[in-house]
Formats: sequence, C-alpha cells, structure tokens
Amino acid sequence: MDPITHAAVGLVLGSLGAEPLTINNGIVVATTLGAVAPDFDIVTRLWGEFSYLKQHRGFSHSLPGLGLIAVTLGVILSIIYPQYGVGTLALWAFIGTLSHSMLDLLNSYGVKILWPFSRKKWAANLLMLFDPVLFSLCLTMLMFKPHPLYGWIMLTVFSTYLFVRFLMRNWAYRLVSVRLLKRFPEAKINILPSKYNFFRWDCIVLTKRKKIVGTVDLLRRKFKITRRLHSMTGEIIKAINATLLGRVFHDFTPFYHIEYKKKNDKIVGRFVDLRYRVKDRFLHSGTLIMDEQLQVQEAIFQPFNLTHKIYLEE
Repeated sequence: MDPITHAAVGLVLGSLGAEPLTINNGIVVATTLGAVAPDFDIVTRLWGEFSYLKQHRGFSHSLPGLGLIAVTLGVILSIIYPQYGVGTLALWAFIGTLSHSMLDLLNSYGVKILWPFSRKKWAANLLMLFDPVLFSLCLTMLMFKPHPLYGWIMLTVFSTYLFVRFLMRNWAYRLVSVRLLKRFPEAKINILPSKYNFFRWDCIVLTKRKKIVGTVDLLRRKFKITRRLHSMTGEIIKAINATLLGRVFHDFTPFYHIEYKKKNDKIVGRFVDLRYRVKDRFLHSGTLIMDEQLQVQEAIFQPFNLTHKIYLEE
C-alpha cells in the first residue's frame, strides 16, 4: 500500500481520541507516524537494492517489529508530549503500525507478519497496491469526526468495503472457474487484485502441466488468457530452483515460473514473478546461466524491468 493511504488510515485511527486533529494531539501524531513507520526499512537500500528487496515487508512488518517500532516512537514522542506518557503513546503507535501491516496483508504483495516463527508472506489479495476507494473513504471519515458514533461508523464502512471486495473476488473466481474447471478439474485458481483498476482482477491458474495467467474484467464479465506457460520438470529444474536465485524467488513470491533452454554448452534458466505484469511482460524476472555440470556461471535478479540487473553470488 502507498504511504499516503497508510498516513490517511493513521489519521482516521488517531481521530478516535476525543481531541482535535492537530499537531498538538500526541495520539494523532503517534498513530500517523506508526502507520507509516514500518516502511522505514527503505534505509536498507544503503546496503544495496537487493538488501532492500529481501528485507522489505519482513521484520519491520512483523508483530515483533511492529512492537519495537511502537515502543521506540512512544519513547521519542513522550519527550515532545510528556502529558500522555510513554505507555499511552506506544499503544497508539502500535495501533498505527498494526494498521500498516494489516493493509499490506490485504493486497497481493503480502507481509511476513509472523516472522520469525514463519517466513511466509501472508496475503489476502483483496486491495490494490493503491486503492482510491479506501483513500476516499478515509478522507470522508475524517469529515464525520464530531459524530458521537464515529468509531462504529468507521468500523462499519471499512468492513463493508472489504466485504464488497471479497464478493468481487469471488465473482471473478466464478468467471474463471466456469471456463477452466471442466477442462482442468484439478486446477488451483488464484485471484489477485490488479495494480490500479478497481473492476479488473488478475488470475493465476495452476494445473499439473501448465500455468495460465489472465485477467478478469468484471464490468464486461470477461476472462482473458494472456499467457499459457508449460511447467517444466526434471533434474535441471530442480537444480535451477535450488540455486540462490531460486531461493530468492521462492522467498519473494508465491507464484513464479521457471523455464530453461540449452544454448551451446550452457543452460539458460528464466524466472518470472507471475503476480504483476506491465503490458505484455512480467514486472519481476531473473536469469540464470549454468554449465553442463549444473554449476552456476551467472545469476541475475531483474526487478521492475530487464535492464535493472542485480548480480547475485552463490
């Protein structure tokens, strides 16, 4: 989720207090800063972009990380707002940090919220990376601040919107299943929100022999297949998947595809993250070059575009 929406949600949560929405309101400042603070993991870019991509939505978005951030903010803000106390400020800051991870969990990128007990990125696949409806709801809710039932109104509005998105995802699932399940009864259909289009959903269908990638347009009630990818198997695929680049993709995304081809005396492997596409290409990819003995010669992680290359060393 984008930082502006995170901050807006933090403001809404901070407005649950009885005081006005001003810079003098320590509770509002605590929730707003808490709502954006987990993305401060951007400082890991100082150690390179690969370090940032590995760490983003990791520790800083986990429950222990959220607690540490909240306590730190509570201590710092208590110097500026001594009338509230460290405990009160830390509690409201934690509400803000928790809202951050919950929002990130609701989109398709996911968060490692249970780290260190689980390295899995949990994703509910309901919201877009930037959700204009959610942002508009936040602004609207701030206008209702004086209402005595403000808290219940806020809870009802946001719960209703999430339920609507849940119904939309189920509708997209039915459109895909009607077309594919008769032909591929064993298929696992995954429906993900598009990056920016409210009525469009992406889908990734996993079958025994192929991966089908497509889009669902709810307004037109149409499902369009954009890619059919053959699932390769065998010792070479196992070797490719066991490399550092393979581990990176396994940690980076729950939906990726591997294929390879032999070129002279080399094996060229290709990874793609199936979740995000830009026009006719996948957003995140990787290239692996091995010799005939399956020893890695070169491993390149290519986030965002093919010209953006991060070279990995085993």
